[in-house]
Parts: sequence; structure tokens; C-alpha cells
Amino acid sequence: MGTQRGNTVPLRVAGVVLAMTALTVANAGGRPGLPVAQVRAAGQTLLVARDISDAKSLDPGHFYEYTSEAVSTNFYDTLVTYRGNDSTHAVSDLATSWSVGGAGKVYTFHLRHGVRFASGNSMTAADVVFSYRRFLYLKDSPSFLIAGVSNIQAVDPYTVKITLSAPDDSFLAALADNNFGVLDSKLVIAHGGDDSPNAATKDKAQSFLDSQSAGTAAFQLTNWTRNVQIVLKRNPYYWGAKPALDQITFTGVSDIATQRLLVQKGSVDVALNINLQQAQAMAHDPNVQVVTGNTLDLSYIGMNTSAQVSKPLSNKLVRQAIRYAIDYDGILKGLLKGVGTRPNGMIPVGMLGNEPAFNNSLLIQQNIQKAKALLKQAGYANGFPVTLSYVVKDVFDGIGYDPLAAKVQNDLARVGIKVTLAPQNGAVLLSSIRSKKVQMVLYKWTVDYPDPNDYAGPFSPGGGVAKAFNYTFDTNLTNLANQADSTPDTAKRVAIYHTIQKTWLDESPWIGLVQPQNIIVLGSNIKGYVYSPVLPYNFRTVTKQ
Repeated sequence: MGTQRGNTVPLRVAGVVLAMTALTVANAGGRPGLPVAQVRAAGQTLLVARDISDAKSLDPGHFYEYTSEAVSTNFYDTLVTYRGNDSTHAVSDLATSWSVGGAGKVYTFHLRHGVRFASGNSMTAADVVFSYRRFLYLKDSPSFLIAGVSNIQAVDPYTVKITLSAPDDSFLAALADNNFGVLDSKLVIAHGGDDSPNAATKDKAQSFLDSQSAGTAAFQLTNWTRNVQIVLKRNPYYWGAKPALDQITFTGVSDIATQRLLVQKGSVDVALNINLQQAQAMAHDPNVQVVTGNTLDLSYIGMNTSAQVSKPLSNKLVRQAIRYAIDYDGILKGLLKGVGTRPNGMIPVGMLGNEPAFNNSLLIQQNIQKAKALLKQAGYANGFPVTLSYVVKDVFDGIGYDPLAAKVQNDLARVGIKVTLAPQNGAVLLSSIRSKKVQMVLYKWTVDYPDPNDYAGPFSPGGGVAKAFNYTFDTNLTNLANQADSTPDTAKRVAIYHTIQKTWLDESPWIGLVQPQNIIVLGSNIKGYVYSPVLPYNFRTVTKQ
């Protein structure tokens, strides 16, 4: 949701037999498609088609990829969560109540009684302490979410006190992120888990947690066959309302035309990578339900500011020229048929600090002459070559990245910039980004938690995304992001986020292209799904009829 979350943001009937078969289907054009690994099942088993190739781990102390975040919504609970369309007010999950003291630095949580893990073990404050200490000390990609914690203490078996090193107004929202899933400490320790300050080298539990979850949620992870399937079964000890579903199987289908055909034929129950054009074509199909919803996600262009990676892109004037060369109306009104919102940068429209009126006041329009003038001023009157990387055949909230990349290539060609497209597998591109060597990328950001700090922090110098693109030269921006996150004064936070956005626009390492709508296609017999911009892949309430 998230350095790059591979960000947006998921069962067993007696006698059900799951058989893995290879199914060759035709794509939407009627031509033979690729063999697709498919699980066929009867009864209350939900089959979800999704590209799962980016998943690198299912351990909440380690994962920071889109698929991992999506599926783990169903097998880990957190202290607080968000319900439905409300992305402003955190509500109870494993914590029934909480208070904030110590000048905004001390959070005290009172835990729900009678909660059991899928192992049957009872959950207590000791499990929360172990989970959060392990998360903190593993120091992996998502650890920035918990980096401000200085102490975690079990006051009694059902009370946890978390002390921060500095006030953090976004901390409560962050606790709803799946990386804060509470683990069964006894089970994890038995499989090599460690929560000491040396956990980064001593912990050996990741392989176990990649194959079996250790949470309290409605479902439990029972199998992950990479690129093929992720299988979840109902947790018999779940503390909440018993799910109607017995099993959820996320089956790896990367081809979007295949996903469409499978969901229309009823071979799968849910398709998660359907693009806008396909969704519109299915609008009147009685076999499916097309669910759309506003998101807190962003599609953007990131540019590496290191002269060693790309000398032209290290020049601010060049980055500004690229901003003016993009045909934003052609993207939003043409490619996306007017579906979505255009952000000025890297904070979603409508979120605190980027009110619609303020956002619109900063928007620029394509200006080819100005782009050329900026390139000439920078010493690149004849343009330059650059490589644009993106995930091949990726569909993000209905946006197909192949045509979007081609559109950006054509736009930049008008000012003499020669773009070589570099479509890549999601996991490969993510590794390249984290190695800080990608010149320019067309990428996506899904919400970790609904607060502007989830954007201002990572995209400002010192943040995970900023580091990946060598955007490190404006330390004042980092100070501003920290100031905004440490004050409870809403007006002051808004003013600081306004300044941050103006600085991003001037320095132009990021170009916000669109804040899209999510598209989820369900079979006509699927009931009870509730869309959430924070947790859109939560399938706990779903039934099959």
C-alpha cells in the first residue's frame, strides 16, 4: 500500500475436494490463451483470480508487496481497523478501547478478551508485545511503519502500552496496516521467531510464516505455491462472526483477458485485475457484478535524481519539462474515459492537506512549448534518451500500464525525449527499484494507512521511496514531513502539507498521474462483499449463493 509496496489494499466444507488442473482458455478475442493453473472446488470456497507474482513473503514482519498486503487482510487482525467507506475513523479490532497521553507519545490499548489464535492458543498482551518488537527489530522494508516506537509494554494480560520517541498523529491509523498483524508468539517462537534487538539476524520464522499464518483472523493461511496459488482456510477459533466461506483460494492468473473469461464463465468467483475497458464491456453481463470504488491509491511517474543513474534527470529543469510534456487530459479523459481523479502530486485528493480546491489550484496542463524551453535551458534542446520501466500487463485499479506507458512515450517524444519502454515482471522491477538503479518508472502506490504521512514520509528525502530514487537533497522537506506528523493541530498539519506539495512540484521527482477507482468483478452469486478504500480485499463477510 506503500519503499514500494509491490501501498492499494481478501475456506473448507466437509467433503470438498480441491483439484489442481491446467486449463487452457481463449482470451477475449477468441484466440487460444496460456495454460492457467486453476483450482476447481464446490461449496463455500471462494476462488479469486489475481496476478500474485509480486509476492515475496507472507510474514507481516517482512512483506511489503501488493499481493501480500491484499491477501493478509483475511488472516491477520490488528489492534484497530477501518470499516466500509470510512477512511477517517479507526475502529476497534483486537483492541476494544484506547487512550493517548504523554503529550501524544503514549498509546494505551485495552485488548479484547476470549480471542484465540488459529492454533487454539489464547491471545494476550504478551503476543502484541512480541509481534511489535519482532516487527521493529527485523528492520525489513515495512519497518518504517513502526520505527517511531521506543517501548512496548504489557501492563497486564489485556493492556498494552506503546511509547513513541516523538508525538505521531498518524500512529493510530498506521496500526490498521496488516504489517501490525498480531502473531501467536508461542507458535512463532517454536518455529524460530525472535523479538530481541538482534532479530534481523536471529529470527528464523519467516519460512514458517510464508507457509502458515499465526493470526487470530477469520481465515488462516495453509498453503502458498509461488505464482500458482495462496490457500486460506477458515479459522475454527475465530472470535468474531463465523464466516460463511470455508476457504479462499487466490489463484495466480496474470493475463487480464483470461481473468475476464474465467469470472464470466463462473470458473472463478472474483477477478481483481480487470481493466476499465473490460469492466465497461461487462457492465450488462448478468453473470457478474462490477464493483467500483474510490481509492486512496496513486499512479505516478518517478524519476531518479542521481546523475550516475541519469544525468539529464538529475537536472530539476528536465524533470519540470517532463511534467509539462505529459498530456494529462489525454490520460484521464481518453485512456481512462474520465474515471478517476487527477492529483497534483503524491497526496490523494480529498485527504487532509490536499483538499479539492487546493489540489486543483496546483494542477498544470500540457504545454509543449514550455517543456521545450525548459529542456533548452537545461542544455538538452535536442532531447535525450531515457528508459521507462513498468510492470508488464499490469492492471492497477482498472488502469492498464502497457497503454499508459505507450502514451507517456508518445507524449515525451513530442519534446525530443526518446523513451525506451522496459516492461518487466513485478518482482523483478521491485528489486530494481530498491537497488536505486531505475531511471524512470511508471508505478503505483497503495495506501498503507489513511493519513497524509503515509505519502509525505516515504516520498520526502529520507523516506523509503525517496531513497530508492536518490531523492535526498532537500532535508528541509524531511523536517517538514516530521513536523506535520508530530503535531495534533489540524490547521498546522494542513499548512505543512501544502508546502510539501509545492516543493514536490518545483523539484518534480514525482508526477502524479491519476488517483484511480478500484474495479472488483464478482460472480452474480457472490453476496455480502463490502468495498473499503483502505481494505478492499477483505472477503470475510462474503457468501456464495
